Amino acid sequence: MARRWADVAELIATQGLKGRFVARCVHGLPFLLCEGLAVHFVPPTLDGPRTARVRSVQHLGSGEYSVEFDKVRDRDTAELLTGSHCLVSYADLPENFDEILHTNAEYLDGFLVVDSVLGEIGHIIDVRAMPTQDLLIVEGASGEIMIPLVDDFIVEFDDDEHILTMDLPCGLIDIDSATSDSDEDDV
Repeated sequence: MARRWADVAELIATQGLKGRFVARCVHGLPFLLCEGLAVHFVPPTLDGPRTARVRSVQHLGSGEYSVEFDKVRDRDTAELLTGSHCLVSYADLPENFDEILHTNAEYLDGFLVVDSVLGEIGHIIDVRAMPTQDLLIVEGASGEIMIPLVDDFIVEFDDDEHILTMDLPCGLIDIDSATSDSDEDDV
């Protein structure tokens, strides 16, 4: 039987000199790291630990948590892992984890994706869970487009209007080819 893994948290910064991290949940999940939980750090580092157990968790507010791991005891080691994601075995997650994950993905269905420069991109028709980040499947004028669901790309989330405004990197979406394709159809 294949072992399934879930990306549940990101280590966004170091905190103090004793190897603590500031962490936040990912993919709209609740914060799932807890004392004793075994995690795998991805991407793996050459010099830092690849696995560890959570020693302690403290809520800092605003969706951020202070987390300590058993194999990270100093700031230098912590800095090697800053930016890493924490993968956890499905067997160690709450029994209703699949329901939580499915509900979060379904929630975005139908949202309009708007780029801050390009304007309307299209509507979300699916969210695919991937090991390091979810992918939004957006149906627009140029067909289906896959957009990484990365916090850094999100400018505004308007729950009332069902609009997700993003600042997408140049070249991720080729609007020119979509426009030229639709122009050729008109000829």
